[in-house]
Amino acid sequence: MHRLWKARKMRCLRWKGILAFIKSSEFKKLYLFFYGYIYFCMLVEKIDEFYREREPDKKRDYFYVSEVGDCPRKIFFKIKNAPKEPMEPRVNRIFHNGDHVHIRLMSVLYSLGLVTASEIEIPPDKLFHGRADAIVHINKENYVLEIKSMNPFIFEKRAMSKPDINHIMQLQLYMHYFNISKGIILVESKGNQELKEFIIQKDEKMIDDILSKFTELKEKIDNNELPPVPDKTGWDFDKCLYCVYRKTCRKAR
Repeated sequence: MHRLWKARKMRCLRWKGILAFIKSSEFKKLYLFFYGYIYFCMLVEKIDEFYREREPDKKRDYFYVSEVGDCPRKIFFKIKNAPKEPMEPRVNRIFHNGDHVHIRLMSVLYSLGLVTASEIEIPPDKLFHGRADAIVHINKENYVLEIKSMNPFIFEKRAMSKPDINHIMQLQLYMHYFNISKGIILVESKGNQELKEFIIQKDEKMIDDILSKFTELKEKIDNNELPPVPDKTGWDFDKCLYCVYRKTCRKAR
């Protein structure tokens, strides 16, 4: 009997301790922390869902100017709407941030009265479709403008000395289609918003090489002929590791 009474007393003391803890400020802090964490996780999931790719690549028989530096196999799979890994929401958020860089810098250029036109579609073409960021007028000359944002590390390493070759090729095509002899690549560091600009002259040989390369690629795609794996010698990193078509590409080899 004594043992039974003692056990009941111990249980009663434990419950009193639990109730006292629940009423304490420490418990309130702990509750708010976990409740806030759960709510935060719910928000993250909703935001990620917003940024997930939902629509497949639309059917097309042309290239985008922005693809000019992409792997030919990736372009082949994209146009053929091949199976792919879903794009990470984080990557789409990076692209979204890039859009805001464009909007912010363009608003300044408009305020300065330098913008002749913005978001201009290239003339109708069977090989390429695309839209240049702007045409600006400076010192009585027109320039095709391309705005790019860049990782701080890459910005310090490369952009301070020379522009990305892929950006140059895009700009060359825009200069070709708009028949403008000069262009500007304006680069902003994502880390500290430092700016760097590069004046680019129209290069007819580079333009001819690009058009020839993509004419050949279009013939391969039309004939359902998969391009070979590209030479990776000039790559800064192995893009295949982050490609959404990497599994499809490996199977196709």
